[in-house]
Amino acid sequence: MAKATGVASFPWLVSRYARPYALPIAGMLAFTLGGNVLTVVQPAILAAMLASLSGVADEAIPAGTSSLDLNYLGTRVSQWISERSEYDTLTFLALLFVGVSICAALLSYIAESLAVWLSSRLGRSIQMEVSGHLLEQDIAFFSRRKVGELIARVTADAVTTAQVLGPLIRRFVHYSVQMAAYAVYLLSTSAWLTVGAISLLVWHFGFTAVMKRPVRRLVREATDASARFLGALQESFTNIRVAKSFGAESFELTKLRAAADANMRSQWTRDRVGRLEQPVRSIFDALAVLAIFIIAMAEMRAGRLGFQGLILFIFVARTMIVPINQFATVGLLAVSAGASSERIRELLAERPGLVDGAISKGTFEQSLRIEHCSFSYGEGQAIHELTLDIQKGEFVALVGSSGAGKSTLADLILRLHDPQSGRILIDGVDVRTLKQRDYRRMFGVVSQESLLFHDSVRNNIRFGRDELTDETIEQAARVANAHHFIAALPKGYDTVVGDRGLRLSGGERQRIAIARAVVHNPQILILDEATSALDSESERFVQLAINQVVERTTAIVIAHRLSTITHADRIVVMSHGRIEAVGRHDQLVSTNAIYGRFCELQFERPAKAVIIQ
Repeated sequence: MAKATGVASFPWLVSRYARPYALPIAGMLAFTLGGNVLTVVQPAILAAMLASLSGVADEAIPAGTSSLDLNYLGTRVSQWISERSEYDTLTFLALLFVGVSICAALLSYIAESLAVWLSSRLGRSIQMEVSGHLLEQDIAFFSRRKVGELIARVTADAVTTAQVLGPLIRRFVHYSVQMAAYAVYLLSTSAWLTVGAISLLVWHFGFTAVMKRPVRRLVREATDASARFLGALQESFTNIRVAKSFGAESFELTKLRAAADANMRSQWTRDRVGRLEQPVRSIFDALAVLAIFIIAMAEMRAGRLGFQGLILFIFVARTMIVPINQFATVGLLAVSAGASSERIRELLAERPGLVDGAISKGTFEQSLRIEHCSFSYGEGQAIHELTLDIQKGEFVALVGSSGAGKSTLADLILRLHDPQSGRILIDGVDVRTLKQRDYRRMFGVVSQESLLFHDSVRNNIRFGRDELTDETIEQAARVANAHHFIAALPKGYDTVVGDRGLRLSGGERQRIAIARAVVHNPQILILDEATSALDSESERFVQLAINQVVERTTAIVIAHRLSTITHADRIVVMSHGRIEAVGRHDQLVSTNAIYGRFCELQFERPAKAVIIQ
């Protein structure tokens, strides 16, 4: 993708986001232009006041003189006002100047407020689009990217990008109009003096051009460093239990310090280069003012510039420095916004590896078939030419040593990954042709580590299903053997469980996870080693819940503890991504060496199967 600059990002942002805000943008530009008109007439009012004070208000104006010539602008305005006003000209001009200044400030404030409003709304729009886009990505995407860096894209980059359609476009219009108006004043008075003012413009924009490349690079590096620090911080807080369990707080702090130091150096380098802009521009300003003053004195000696024109010319030229400075600064800000916009565009260009199907299917009627499926993570083969049929209403258990491919098979069934060869069919329909949302809503899933959200028990069980009633939630909790302990919590179902559910025990979290999985009456339930991390008492409560649940639906249980699946309709023994054997417990214990070995280890009695040497 071609790299975006601030200017190159503008058409993309306008076409993608500006249309819903066309009216506010038009209003912002209208108020900006109105404020500009009032601002640029202020020199004319001051010129008239100067003419009245110096006694030249009644002098004749030479024929052919430009109406904006600063030598006679004050006289022209004074005569025009005196012909139309009965009040004292000087008093009227003073009141007019104050009134125009107040109106200009008011219009500018309204325009700036609209710009900030636009920026905040646009930032939210970008954040929501990027967040939605990220949620559509497949699991493989998140395994390649750091969560902290993605958070930085959604927060800092989205907000910076949003500046383009708000404050930046307003400032661009605001300062460009002022520069153009002041240039007309100068050009109407003296071509040579205008050359001096234009040289100031050239110096500033030349400096901006020189600064663009390093600023762009440093902004990107600083944003990367900030994202890495955010990622390290997020990782440390997520794994705080591990850090404390190992007494490794100082180790984690060392990692955070290294990331923070790198972030500090990047930010300091970026800011140091950025701070260079103002003093350099101040030098340019001083040289330009000196050049303008020298040219003005030469023009005055040559008789082409009067005293009134000299004062006004220097005033206008000096006033013009502000919009020139700010306009050049806007260019650098646009470069920064362009760097952030580029990241947003890169992220939005990411396409999910799983393509959504077009068929809507929300019922499981007959069977689920895994047909000659293979899948690998990089070079490691996780599933190899695996075929398995699961009938509706069956309780099928998957057993095998770590790395046998059990969880990978469950992920393929859920279509979190697509098999690299083979296919998965539900009721004879390839799941790749189905809408993912409809397909996955047929499932209930309980994983080995059931993470809860920092929310109430009720909302954790309801999760994503706003239509569920409180009665339905309570019934699901009863099925999951969780109602008794939930009712004993300080606020019952309204108790907040803490980040990742850390205020609850492992068994309590797991039972809430089971309630969450069954509350919508799933047609297929997947339990991925749901009791392996629990103590004996917690396992007993969770197993009672599982026994109730698997009787109600089709169940696929990945088991670490064989005692939980001895009554399964079928037990599938897996090894190295292949199916070694399929049968009931009493069959496999005497016919399959791998299963027999598992039984011997867990039940502490000799297995009847041949032991693997």
